[in-house]
Amino acid sequence: MSRHAALVEQLEAAGARLSERVLAEMYVDPFWHERFDRRADTHGRQDGRFHVQYLQQALALGDPAVLENYARWLQQVLTTRGMCTRHLAENFERLAAAIAEEPWPDRQAAVDLLRAATAALTYPDGLARAVQLRAEAVVRAAAATLADADAPVVAELDALVSYCADALALASPAVLANHVAWLAGFHTRRGMARERLVARLAAVRAALEQELPESRAAIAGLLGPALAAASG
Repeated sequence: MSRHAALVEQLEAAGARLSERVLAEMYVDPFWHERFDRRADTHGRQDGRFHVQYLQQALALGDPAVLENYARWLQQVLTTRGMCTRHLAENFERLAAAIAEEPWPDRQAAVDLLRAATAALTYPDGLARAVQLRAEAVVRAAAATLADADAPVVAELDALVSYCADALALASPAVLANHVAWLAGFHTRRGMARERLVARLAAVRAALEQELPESRAAIAGLLGPALAAASG
């Protein structure tokens, strides 16, 4: 019997409740229902069940690779469907935080596995990995350029950098450009001028070029179509 048998059973009993908590926290951001409408609830709950099930399997087998491999597979699926890696990482992080608050004696084992799964979302090589590893510095520099460190702005910059990394990993600038085109409409419906989104993208581009000067050509090739999409 697995030494985490009791924890596996506790996750089985609490899985739906934990998933609902995570979704409630994430869906405070209007992005989710605006971008995915009813699918946000349907697929969000489905993914939440899978997260817990794979976590249970990893615990039962004593094998972190079960959850890590699932995380990398799901990353590839979701980043082609309008989400970014940061969204998936946030889901894992919130689930870990929720489990950490449970009164289960060995809950830390589940938390550690989720943290390992989050770490597994870092791309193995190339410019995509470099962008992820420098994401915090890029976001900080972009916010400084904009002279705007408000939480919603920083969160959007963080997501944009994540979309950049995903587009590079998928060798598809359209992944970023398509998101930016949607984002421009999203902001317009809320009364924000396109120029502000253009400024945010330009700040991200400048910060990326500052952090990765040897990759200026690739960064320009990625951000060019995105800036065109933002400008309309």
